[in-house]
Amino acid sequence: MSQISVAVKARQTKIAQLQSQIETLQRAASIMGGGEIAPAKAKQKSKPKAKATQTSRPQAKPTQKATPQPTPKRRTMTAAQRVAVGRRMKAYWAKRKKASAAAAATPAQPTPKKRKRKPMSAAAKKAMSKRLKASWAKRRKAKG
Repeated sequence: MSQISVAVKARQTKIAQLQSQIETLQRAASIMGGGEIAPAKAKQKSKPKAKATQTSRPQAKPTQKATPQPTPKRRTMTAAQRVAVGRRMKAYWAKRKKASAAAAATPAQPTPKKRKRKPMSAAAKKAMSKRLKASWAKRRKAKG
């Protein structure tokens, strides 16, 4: 029984080696021809490949990209979407205006009233004028 299992394992490793060689050849052919890689035939689930097959396989490096990737485009709104957004925003603005008007209508604390000044009498005006003229004369003397 052990001879059969050894023979099966040997066949599986040989199949895995052949599949890796096929993939390498397909990559090389696609690089030379500029086409896409043709998919290999159905793979069998096998154990990891032996180290000898990985090191002996030549690595093919592509020199050019096969096809450039398209840049994503921005989505635009349809007319119906714009109308819907406009309605939502108008409702939002109306709600904010209503809330601010309600807050302004009921102030938190009443403001104190300003005191009215009594009009100045003629004698008081004359006295103030005399004091200011004296002050200006004092400044002029100090300056110069």
